[in-house]
Amino acid sequence: MTYNRIRDALLMALIFLCVFALIGSQIYIRLNGSENTQDAVLYTCKESLGFTGVFVRDETVIYSDYVGSGVMSYSVSDGSRLSKDSVIARIYDSYSQIYNRYRIERLDEELENLEHAQDHGVTDYAQPEFISNQIAESYKNLLLNLTEGDLGSVYDDSLDMLRLMNVYNVASNVESEYNERIAYLQQQRDVLSASLTEPVATISSYDTGYFTSVVDGYENRLRLDRISELTVEDINEIIAKPDITTESERNAIGKVFKEYSWKMVGVIDVANRYFVNETLLFSMDSSENYHTVTVESITPTGNGNEAIIVISCDELDSELAGTRVADVELTFEEKTGIRAPRSAIRFLNGEKGVYVMVGEKLEFKKLDVIYEGDDYVLSVNTADSEYLNLYDRIVIDPISSVSDGTEPSVTEDQQGDNAATTTVTQASASVSTSEGTAEADPEAE
Repeated sequence: MTYNRIRDALLMALIFLCVFALIGSQIYIRLNGSENTQDAVLYTCKESLGFTGVFVRDETVIYSDYVGSGVMSYSVSDGSRLSKDSVIARIYDSYSQIYNRYRIERLDEELENLEHAQDHGVTDYAQPEFISNQIAESYKNLLLNLTEGDLGSVYDDSLDMLRLMNVYNVASNVESEYNERIAYLQQQRDVLSASLTEPVATISSYDTGYFTSVVDGYENRLRLDRISELTVEDINEIIAKPDITTESERNAIGKVFKEYSWKMVGVIDVANRYFVNETLLFSMDSSENYHTVTVESITPTGNGNEAIIVISCDELDSELAGTRVADVELTFEEKTGIRAPRSAIRFLNGEKGVYVMVGEKLEFKKLDVIYEGDDYVLSVNTADSEYLNLYDRIVIDPISSVSDGTEPSVTEDQQGDNAATTTVTQASASVSTSEGTAEADPEAE
């Protein structure tokens, strides 16, 4: 009996010693290898390239001898398409003529709203509860656009909300009709109409094209067929002085470009041409709009990493139409994969990979690289055990992790394959890891 108790006690003690030894060894490995290891986590890279660019189009300046003879009122906005002989602007003898026409347009809109609201074909079938929900939705849109500074949309939203409120008032019997208000507005409109006079001059387009009122003096100098002739000095000169209008442009009312498409040229600090012919997202610091552009060429200048980039686009808005020089950003495709430090990359039997800790042993895991950063790579997220898997513990320096000090594999330098691929400089990344999403600079990783 006593013998069995002693035997059981010894067995229990041996088991506890084994457990403590295992736990202790793991703690020792963790504490002594933490600086030499890194967990494999998911990482999303959104790379971008920023530079100051110059817009280039084939532009024709429109002149009028009547400029200076009065006040000019444009009939079209920047970026609008013109047909042949369509009216671009009118010149009036005073500002009051322009203001009175503006007031008439606003009165016409209000009159149309009120007449619509008391139309029995509308109000007899309108459901007040449904109209009320529409008013609430219109109000939300108005607040959103007001917060974002979209004043053009704010006016449209307020007009739409007023129309709905007028219909609601009649449909719910708050108002029976708006005849008194309509008569008052019509009287105001008649007074304003009586004060109108004919314009001093009407300026029309000679041909079809797209219009902008901005003239900067570069219209004859910057042409699409001469974009390849622009040097770094030329580009920097235009950026430094984006407006060189002279006395010869004093009669200019704007310019027209026949093609909807445009190009931009700029100077970048990039050592390679790997994204030529790529389609990227384009944005300007002065605008919230995004456009799709194609990188046509990247031409090294021979001065270090300096190169001249040319991009093209088939999209246009008023901001693009009226701009010559802009700070822009090109955004590359997002890539998500398992992140591995570049310094940990080794080669084994011609395969690129990293060593990971499996217990107390080193195991080689291959990489299926989908993106290369300055000091890291992204490998495909796969469950294949031959490749790097999520949460594997990557060994940065396998030599220091083996007890005999022997090299466990051939390094990439010995293979003659330099895995370091230069990427776009000055790029920012949106990093997504298991702990959340954060803004980061790839070069600071």
